Amino acid sequence: DMATTVENGVIAIANRNRRDALVHFNSQGKVLSTIPNPITSQVDDAELSPQIAIDGRGNIYILGTVINTVLKYGSDGKYITRFGSEGDNPGQFRAAHNIAVDNQGRVYVSNFGEVDVFSAEGRFLDSFGMPAGPAFGLIFNDKDELYVASRTQVYKFTLNE
Repeated sequence: DMATTVENGVIAIANRNRRDALVHFNSQGKVLSTIPNPITSQVDDAELSPQIAIDGRGNIYILGTVINTVLKYGSDGKYITRFGSEGDNPGQFRAAHNIAVDNQGRVYVSNFGEVDVFSAEGRFLDSFGMPAGPAFGLIFNDKDELYVASRTQVYKFTLNE
């Protein structure tokens, strides 16, 4: 997966044979830095399909869709915290699939038939259901409107403060 940075660069996550890395590219495609093993250095299990999002301060969020956790790294690549776990309670994931961050730093995780909302520190805030089943894609536009892909539909949400 990959996401754009506030400087118009790209951060990509590579994952192969229980080795993972975050690679930061500038807007010309030059490698600026590499963070080795951001997932496997924090958890014991391999992750097959990591997803990433970046907030306006450059913090990097890695969603482990198999390990059911979110790992947060600072813009400098240093590990900050992790949140979420496997389960059906608020703040837990049963089938997490994608991640996005709004302009206030809130973290959104698609989780089976709902979208869970967390503070930037990982505190569970709320969730909202999807009318047509699981949410497979999440993205915010520059107006802070959330677009959610769910089966054959795309939904647009305008969020409250």
